[in-house]
Amino acid sequence: MAFYVRVSTDRQAQVVEGSLKNQEQMRASELRRRNSSIKWGRLVGSYVDGGFSAKNTERPEFQRLMADIEHGVVDAVFFTELSRLSRSLRDFIHIFEFTQEHGCDLICLKTEIDTTSPFSNLVVRILMVFSEFEREITADRIKRNAYERSKRGLAYGGFELLGYKRDPEHKGRLVIHSEETKIVRDIFATYIRRRSLLGAIQILKKKYDHPRIQKLSRNGIYGILTNKVYIGIREIKTAEGIEEVPGAWKPIIDKQIFSNVSDTLKTNGPGPRSPRFNYLFSGLIRCAKCGKKLQGKSGAGRSGEIRYYYAHGPRCSEGGHHSIVADDAHKLVLDWLTSILHQARFNELIEHGRAALEKRIRVLNRELKQLGYEDAALRKRLADCTAKMAIATSADLRDRENEQLLEQIQKNERASSENQHETETLTGILNTSDQVFLQSYSERINRFLGLSSREKIRRISALFRFVTLDELSLKVELVHSDKPNSFSLISDEIPLPGILLLKNKAYLRRLYHEEKLSARAIGLRIGAAPSTVSDALHTHGIAKETREAIKRPQQVPFGFDFKNGKFISNRTEQEVIRSVRKLRAAGLSLRDIAAHLNRKLVQTKRGGVWYASMVRKLLRDPKS
Repeated sequence: MAFYVRVSTDRQAQVVEGSLKNQEQMRASELRRRNSSIKWGRLVGSYVDGGFSAKNTERPEFQRLMADIEHGVVDAVFFTELSRLSRSLRDFIHIFEFTQEHGCDLICLKTEIDTTSPFSNLVVRILMVFSEFEREITADRIKRNAYERSKRGLAYGGFELLGYKRDPEHKGRLVIHSEETKIVRDIFATYIRRRSLLGAIQILKKKYDHPRIQKLSRNGIYGILTNKVYIGIREIKTAEGIEEVPGAWKPIIDKQIFSNVSDTLKTNGPGPRSPRFNYLFSGLIRCAKCGKKLQGKSGAGRSGEIRYYYAHGPRCSEGGHHSIVADDAHKLVLDWLTSILHQARFNELIEHGRAALEKRIRVLNRELKQLGYEDAALRKRLADCTAKMAIATSADLRDRENEQLLEQIQKNERASSENQHETETLTGILNTSDQVFLQSYSERINRFLGLSSREKIRRISALFRFVTLDELSLKVELVHSDKPNSFSLISDEIPLPGILLLKNKAYLRRLYHEEKLSARAIGLRIGAAPSTVSDALHTHGIAKETREAIKRPQQVPFGFDFKNGKFISNRTEQEVIRSVRKLRAAGLSLRDIAAHLNRKLVQTKRGGVWYASMVRKLLRDPKS
């Protein structure tokens, strides 16, 4: 048996001679009385929740008690009154059914009720109805009392405001803190003078060594400047809005000064926020060159209009510089979704998907066969090890080898099982008719297109696997089903129209400077009018750049390549530089490092061999 004790607040829990002590004494006396007539058995212990309400069952000791009942450790629970256990009828019914299911009795000491008799069970349910009703009445009474106190202008609870302290003789009233009053008035005066929250904070922190001033943040000073407590007003939140009543304290700030500060805050404050842009492909769109995800970004152009687009966060590691206006990408892909529902186009895409599935199945079968060979070899090695156990010189070595073999066998079995499952799944899909596919995709696509913008973002991963951006196209992959990590059956490439290609500055610069194409030739390639291309070249400032300005320099340092008039980091060579620095830090000489690079067949920028002087130059080069 066990005893459950609870009080609602931390204050009650900390009182030595309080409710917890009274409940413990009642427990001790009741046990002595009951054990004198009937042996109840061994007391497992007391479960004490101090500072937890009974409005729910999220109490640590109560949860521990329930776990012990479930495991058969406790067969009877004593408690002083029903409200100690729960104040919710629904929760109590759940507790009652749980304890009955696990053969545990509930015994209330004050009401002389226990669940060992049917009559007591009925009485308990009736009492719990009244207990829950009492809790609701109490909560309503507390709310009404709080509102009536607020109507009389009594202060808020919680921490003390800067400039005030609680009146020890009159609850709910505030008295002025003489030292902090000067600081509060100076806060208002400083802000009126500087007209900047951050500027005012900097001045105040230099001026005052007060701990609350030193911790003052932008939100903190804003809260002080907008708090009507300082002009003697108590604000009450009601269903109709904010109600103002005179506060039961003296004001610190003049109402005219407070009004001036409020006007300044409105003038300097941020304007209305523009609605958040919906980046449909957030987390799905990626770069075709480096494979990294593109980020949704925004920026204002020369006209001042805000543009939303997808682009790299840091620079592309492979030298790509791809970006696309978000609305353009959304329109292209959504129009493509509508277009593929035509029978002929859909059958063409499905045929390509089936060919990819057949290729994947052949690869899986080869892997499965190879896994079978490896499994047979491993089992033979395991049998040989077992046969040699008698002559093994080290039992530890023998056991370790056996464990490694068994672990590898289990790993291969898991891989074979996953491989077999995927093969069966793909084969089943391969045998599905085109008409079934068309119907399934049509329903999913039409359902998706009918969603709102925000709902599309939530459901995008159930339809798209990836959207890949290249210089000239968008590649899209549709997942086979709504299940997560589903493979792609339909993939297609959407060419970017000429009007979008003209927005790609890096692409235009490469055509104009590196390939030396005229505006007419560029227009023929991308399908745009020469005049439109010429306008784009001037808008991007490409036409002003001379081709000599971006010619290749005489010497490109090791670790970099030169593309499109810029130095681009070479990943392979940068790895070599890092290894050289590590070797030097380890104490190797320049000659030893050069010999090491030559042994590894690492070539210089010009394809030659390494010498100590070249290693020295590499280490001293600031660009590397």
